[in-house]
Amino acid sequence: MSFDPHAGLPHEPAPREPRRILPEPDSLIRGAALVGVAVTAAWLARSSFRATWLLTPVAAVLAAASILAGWAAAVHLTGGEKFDDHPFV
Repeated sequence: MSFDPHAGLPHEPAPREPRRILPEPDSLIRGAALVGVAVTAAWLARSSFRATWLLTPVAAVLAAASILAGWAAAVHLTGGEKFDDHPFV
């Protein structure tokens, strides 16, 4: 079975969701909490790095956690991920 990129879709696309200025309340709360986690982890990373060079691995882990929490916060605050049920996506 070969895939023809010029063939029609196997089904009609889902209707678009209405656009929002603010995300849903659940997503807004999770995003705000993740911003707090990101800021706290960044502060702890900076503090542990400044305390002594022996805590550099701890600071690196905390910095990575801060970056990932900030990324997750951005996803939640911008409306979350949307998944398509198309079999070829």
